[in-house]
Amino acid sequence: MKNQVLLTATTEPLSVSNDKAAELIGMEPPSLNKDRRVGHLGIPYIKAGRRVLYSLADLKEWLDANKCNPSEKEEA
Repeated sequence: MKNQVLLTATTEPLSVSNDKAAELIGMEPPSLNKDRRVGHLGIPYIKAGRRVLYSLADLKEWLDANKCNPSEKEEA
């Protein structure tokens, strides 16, 4: 029993496809394609062979890092 690894069941994926990532953050898939080539948005991605995946945790972190608060802009 001590050598067994207990896995917790989860229904959430760890990563999503380019199209699903674009949908989740409100962008078009070509914008993410361009970002991978140019890096203008800086969204982290994963290459798994020829597949491109986006970690849900990375997408949330990117959204949080790029959040704007209008009241802070007025003070600047």
